[in-house]
Amino acid sequence: MIDMLGALLASEKPNGAILPGDLNELHWSIVAIVVVFGLLAKLALPPIKKALRDRTAKIEQELGAADKAKADALAEAERVRASVGDAEADAVRIVADAHQSAKQLDVSLRARADQEAQDLRQRALADIESSKVQAIADLQAEVASLARGAAEAVVRHNLDDATQASLIDNYINQVGA
Repeated sequence: MIDMLGALLASEKPNGAILPGDLNELHWSIVAIVVVFGLLAKLALPPIKKALRDRTAKIEQELGAADKAKADALAEAERVRASVGDAEADAVRIVADAHQSAKQLDVSLRARADQEAQDLRQRALADIESSKVQAIADLQAEVASLARGAAEAVVRHNLDDATQASLIDNYINQVGA
């Protein structure tokens, strides 16, 4: 029985350099590939799209939070400036005879308030930039991972004639044994 099967398989001639000896094998291979890609599109594509949408939403949320922090920092700087102006008016009213001291206090407070405002702006800009860089890096890593997976899938299915012949011979030897 096994000898007959081996003889039958050995007697089949290929239909050409590309087509195997058994066209049914080609048809079933095509059906299997279509089913596998259909399942991948049905089962794997929606979670991938959802993950990308979630990541985009998270990045937008972080950028919104960074904008809010920047606006809060600017409001705080304005409050500090207003506070400095009030402190100056109080100092002038309370200490009319120490006019020179009030001017020195005003200059130092303004410089400090401006420095704090500048520091807050710089920190907010740095936070925005680092969030942006992190988001871009995460997206690049995700795209690279997806591309690598796709390339691996393509490489697995692209065999040259010698490798394909070797695989067929190994299969025939296993079936014949």
